[in-house]
Amino acid sequence: MNSLLLLKQMLMLFAMMVSGYIAFKRGIFDPIGQHQISKLIVGLLNPFLLLSALSGDKPAGGLTFSLQNLFSAAIYYVLFIGISYIYFLFRGGAAGHRKLKQLMLIFSNLGFFGVPVVKALFGDGYVIYLIFYMLFFNLIAYTLGIYIATSGSAEGGRFSLRSVINTGTITSIIALVLYFANVPIPPTVASFCTYMGNACIPLSMILIGGSLAQLDLKAVFTNKEIYLFSLLRMLIVPAVCILIVRMLPFDPYIVKICCLVISMPIATLVGMIAEQYAYEGNYCNKMTAMTTIMSVITVPLLSLLYL
Repeated sequence: MNSLLLLKQMLMLFAMMVSGYIAFKRGIFDPIGQHQISKLIVGLLNPFLLLSALSGDKPAGGLTFSLQNLFSAAIYYVLFIGISYIYFLFRGGAAGHRKLKQLMLIFSNLGFFGVPVVKALFGDGYVIYLIFYMLFFNLIAYTLGIYIATSGSAEGGRFSLRSVINTGTITSIIALVLYFANVPIPPTVASFCTYMGNACIPLSMILIGGSLAQLDLKAVFTNKEIYLFSLLRMLIVPAVCILIVRMLPFDPYIVKICCLVISMPIATLVGMIAEQYAYEGNYCNKMTAMTTIMSVITVPLLSLLYL
């Protein structure tokens, strides 16, 4: 039953992406508008999406479950970072593209995809556990992520600690402090955060649809490399990692959330990092598009291993 519910949720997100694709093709918004909406999501709405997780009923378990979830998030990134380096060492092809595939193996779209799916499957209270993953995401993306993206350039790998201090990281830390301090959120403030945060989800899906509209989809769907890597990224690697994570002696819900995060498609931030630091944003966007489309089938299919 939960796998069927997950399929319905993925189809709903896919319908939002299709709406964005059609809207962009019809000129309802353009690349400039897309950039402005992206800034609105990152700079204003996304923090409320994180803070709204504090407004739901907290799952039982307290500090013990929170520490288990923290370890689960750490294990997730250790697994995927390790796999990404193994892929780089043993897979042939241009070193620059292999490095970008490292990024695509490490970072999943756990925010805009993960939040609505966790809400639907487990309830609002469990969304708070995604904050641990989001915090690691920001810390790793703006350090190791930038290092990997630039390590093949003449300047060598680089990153700035200043880049780690951004809205996502700061909001994640604030949310964690409020969570562990058990600070009560007034109902009116909680409702405000929920309404603002919920706007993030359809807008982000519409933006992904707009990004798809700007790609040559024929080139995406006829590229053997994209198919093979997407199959690895969305089925083979997640299946192996899920089987490993299932053995953790943690609360079943925490294990299930970790497995769900493992099955998510490539994060759109990877394309932004690749464009800014390696001038290869289009290459990553094609892979992101394929894994996003595949996720409608692969995420429910992988859920049969843990739900």
